[in-house]
Amino acid sequence: MEKPSRIVYSPLSDISVLFNFLFSMLFSSLLLDNPLIGGGLYLLGRAVTVYGRWLHPLHFHQLSARRKRIALIILAFVFVCALLLSSALPVRIDSTVFWLIVTVTFLGTLRPLITQHMIERFTVRKLKPGQAFVRLLLVQAGLLILPAMLFFLTVLPPESWMLLIGYLVGAAWEAMELWRLRYYHAEPGNADAEDIQALQGVHAWKTFSNLLFVMTAAIQATLIMTYTFIGCTADEMLICIGVAVIGTSAAYLMTSLLLRLVGARKRDPFNVLFLGILLWISGLVLFSNNILKQSLVNAYLSLALSTMGIGVCVRMLIYMEHTIRNVVAFSLAHQPTQSYERFVRFEVDFASLSGQLIALLGIALFCFFNKTSFPNNLEELGAGIRPLMLVPAMLLVFAALVCALLFPMTKQHMQKLDRYMSLENQGDDNPALRAQLEGVIVRRSLKHYGVKLIMLVLRPFLFHRIRGKENVPNDPERSMIFVCNHGEIYGPIVTNLYVPFSFRPWVISEMMDVNAIATRCAEGTFTLWNLPAKWRMPIARAVAPFMAWIMRSVDAIPVYYQEPAKLRQTFRESISAMEAGDNILLFPENSDDTPDHHYKVSGVSHFFTGFTMLGPMYYRKTGKRAIFVPIYADKKKRILTFGQATEYDPDNEPDAERDRLCEHLRGEMLKFAGEEDEA
Repeated sequence: MEKPSRIVYSPLSDISVLFNFLFSMLFSSLLLDNPLIGGGLYLLGRAVTVYGRWLHPLHFHQLSARRKRIALIILAFVFVCALLLSSALPVRIDSTVFWLIVTVTFLGTLRPLITQHMIERFTVRKLKPGQAFVRLLLVQAGLLILPAMLFFLTVLPPESWMLLIGYLVGAAWEAMELWRLRYYHAEPGNADAEDIQALQGVHAWKTFSNLLFVMTAAIQATLIMTYTFIGCTADEMLICIGVAVIGTSAAYLMTSLLLRLVGARKRDPFNVLFLGILLWISGLVLFSNNILKQSLVNAYLSLALSTMGIGVCVRMLIYMEHTIRNVVAFSLAHQPTQSYERFVRFEVDFASLSGQLIALLGIALFCFFNKTSFPNNLEELGAGIRPLMLVPAMLLVFAALVCALLFPMTKQHMQKLDRYMSLENQGDDNPALRAQLEGVIVRRSLKHYGVKLIMLVLRPFLFHRIRGKENVPNDPERSMIFVCNHGEIYGPIVTNLYVPFSFRPWVISEMMDVNAIATRCAEGTFTLWNLPAKWRMPIARAVAPFMAWIMRSVDAIPVYYQEPAKLRQTFRESISAMEAGDNILLFPENSDDTPDHHYKVSGVSHFFTGFTMLGPMYYRKTGKRAIFVPIYADKKKRILTFGQATEYDPDNEPDAERDRLCEHLRGEMLKFAGEEDEA
């Protein structure tokens, strides 16, 4: 079988399931005046056929222990849902109407299995597309004979033709999806056991796998709820189908527009993912509220908002696919195999069906508690569908949010991984970069979204303009050393909020220790703020743990400026970070330069010169010239200005080069401060 270049993944790959679910609802509505019975029976039949294949004795032993437990739990769910649906049927089980609905829904679940089997045979035999299309068309025509007869024998001609058209559309949509995924419908046990076992020890892969599973299940549960609402509120079949198709398409067009407006390609994909989850949750909450208020238009709009959020999430997951494949290649020391891709396909299918079954349970409960009479209008539907019924879908979305928070890689890590894989493909190596990536990808680590949220809240209150950004060289092959004035706590805060480049800051080692932070704040910053003496230490002790957490969250490098022996550790960690592609941010002002031993609030004090050693050390280690970039943070004007950059010159005499770097950097900063250099 021909192997494609990469897996085609989308949690929406089962969109035909949603259409066939809606079709089953419509058929049930015509015969029983209860659309949910047909929809529930369709999902029940799909669960039985798909899980029956997975739990076959030849394949069940190949599932992981965790998946076996999940599969058995879901089978119990299927049994419970079957009991609830059968007890809610408004007709006797031995009636003709019941068996007509069962037959049509069974054909809807059997059809994709037959179509998939035929497509796999065509692929193995390497038939030409034209031949495969003709034979597939003949198979679909054969599968159409029985349902067509049932439609025309049980329903009046106008509705019969609409049912037939709906059945044909569902079959065509289904065949297109199965053809697109024809390489990945092999049995789930075909994945290399050793590779899959090895990936279980890779933190980044495990967290993304959990995210993929939970989000796919949440998407299916939410979309089935959406289509259930459409099927219950649209009066006619064509209106039902039209609303479903137009509503879904419009939501995804709006999603594309939204992604362009926020500049998704330039942002951290997980930040955009959070935006999508926020829209998703907002849509569910508004939908619940509008149902209770019997506002049909607003209910549809809220579902469109939720669908937009789903679209953003799906786009970001697809965008991240390349990175995840690199994670696998990095961890296994070889590119993902076709068996691995089949395993991922199986995981997506498993999650998709799990979400559908969660939705099925909600439908079965609704039918059970409303079995005496089904709501015929929005007011009755609002009385029957209570906010509590939306809890499963909302819980899944919140679980997806938690999984996203646990994923350790940022946009910078993804870019570094791309760079490392390029080096490896060229036969080169970067041990420092590999060690850093191993710390993020393999070992358990967390992104510190708490500090990012704090920065997001603080930005409107500390708004600053950025000037001179064009002075920063665009050279991804070399690291930059940003040098900024301190201004007490002001400089570190605004640079972390507004410098539009990634960096690791230098921080005095005492600011990494809770007790030292409390002492330093009480005797330094709080003194400048003129806090009463008796309040300084209690307040300092209260805020010290929070500040220590912030220092850890921004991945600070401790500076042991009063301990020469430990100071070597600062430089070693800094050079290792620069080798891995990180930039450095530091504040070299000497507070002893002022009479009160505090940093200047405006202007620039004289520098400690030791930081310039990063230039020769980086050059000796990598053969590259570090770029030094001055930044002046103007508290009065609220402007953050980048000055002219300069690079380390290895040909210059060491002391002269040290002095040159300090004079250039401080001179640029003084120029923006409107001051002359003091000899």
